[in-house]
Amino acid sequence: MRKKRRLSALLLTLLLCCVMAVNVYAREIPDLFRTGSISFAMTYDGKSVSGGSLMIYRAGNVRTEDGDYRFVLSDEFAASGVSLKDPADEETAEKLAQYAAASQVAGTEIVISENGEAVVGGLTPGLYLVTQSKAADGFEAVVPFLVSVPMYENGTYVYAVDASPKMEPLKRTSTPTPAAPAAPETRLPQTGQLNWPVPVLTILGLILFFAGWRLRFGGQRMIYGA
Repeated sequence: MRKKRRLSALLLTLLLCCVMAVNVYAREIPDLFRTGSISFAMTYDGKSVSGGSLMIYRAGNVRTEDGDYRFVLSDEFAASGVSLKDPADEETAEKLAQYAAASQVAGTEIVISENGEAVVGGLTPGLYLVTQSKAADGFEAVVPFLVSVPMYENGTYVYAVDASPKMEPLKRTSTPTPAAPAAPETRLPQTGQLNWPVPVLTILGLILFFAGWRLRFGGQRMIYGA
């Protein structure tokens, strides 16, 4: 009797493991023939920020394997050698952005409207790199990031993806106050000598002259008078 219970428990455990394994690989593969879109709302402190533009690059394609899928580098980024194992990693997006700039990879530019919004449509499933080609006045450029189309959320695929980036105001550096220039010293023309010794030397010369004159002629008067 105990052996039968143990056998039943073992079979039940194996059945549960099989069910769990099926659930792991049962995630629906996105419709690779359906197009999607990415929308952006540029805001800061609850207010819309207009101006500037974004660049969109197709960085990864969808590859299906054994009922699951993953991203592989697109032809434009194949030579970059960047791994797409963690698309949410900021370093991954930064490396792809640097490669796009250095290799002049073609992308799609979208202009931010007056209400701070932008949208790009007609995107086939894949991984997209977003950078900012022109920042809004008074704000830092948006940090590069990756967006998948479609986006898997709450057990379903969303083809109209909202990818509103975080915005930061421009960091202004204080300009140091220049030191007051020193007053220039007056010099004699072509000699490089300062002007201030001239009157002093003149006065000293006059004193010495009168002292010598007094000693010479004053002594003679004393002799003649004797």
